[in-house]
Amino acid sequence: MKLRWLRFSFRALSLISIQWASRRLYKIWFTSPKHPEPRREQLWRKTAKFIAIPHQYGPIATYKWGNSQDSILLLHGWSGRGPQMGAFVEPLLKRGYQVIAFDAPGHGRTPGKTSSIFRMSDALDIVVKEVGPIKATIAHSFGCMLLTYALRHTNFKTDKAICISSPTTPIFLIEQFCNFIEINDDVKQRFMRYTEAKVDDEIWHKSSADTNVRDIPIPALIIHDEDDYYVPCHLGQQLADAWPNSHFHLTTGLGHQRILRNKDVIQTVTQFID
Repeated sequence: MKLRWLRFSFRALSLISIQWASRRLYKIWFTSPKHPEPRREQLWRKTAKFIAIPHQYGPIATYKWGNSQDSILLLHGWSGRGPQMGAFVEPLLKRGYQVIAFDAPGHGRTPGKTSSIFRMSDALDIVVKEVGPIKATIAHSFGCMLLTYALRHTNFKTDKAICISSPTTPIFLIEQFCNFIEINDDVKQRFMRYTEAKVDDEIWHKSSADTNVRDIPIPALIIHDEDDYYVPCHLGQQLADAWPNSHFHLTTGLGHQRILRNKDVIQTVTQFID
């Protein structure tokens, strides 16, 4: 019913004003809905040391497992949470690593209702300054776009990168979202131009993962499932093709979320880090 109402409201608003409809889309696009936390994530979160790192957008909810000089960073996707990737923690702890995760601005237990790749990158910078050097980074979905943006446009450094279920370009995400909500092309184009004027005139180029990694030398492992409904697997292959020192690993039957809890995937990731 919510989806039907959203589609109807955009059709009606588009007939009245393309500009109003595009502003409405802008507001929805940068809103990060918070979903209920499954019990498994609650358990993973409770095993971590919680740190609230001061930040201009509000304290960043940060989670730390273990105590080692070698830190592995977990980056969640849009509308996700740090503990969402908790299945990696125990296997990494057994190998002597320390594991760090955080809830991005507007996500999880970090305050806010809106977010963006720029806000998330600012938070990433603050967290790394607090926890120290990162040996490897495991990112999921939009977190992969954040990782590649940070590698290209900030001082963020990691020895190795693992991207799971990664989109490549925000244009794909916009088209996918607009098709789902049944938003016409005029509203979409006005929204994109408005976002460029409001946020950054190069936002779509700067946040394109395949563009950002073209001369990144660090080793990368790109994992994608061929049954991913949300992000088609050819985008993972596209990212791997653009990343000079990368390996593409294709899975089957895991979709977009269960891939984060699959034992074979976790073993592949930990072996790559080792």
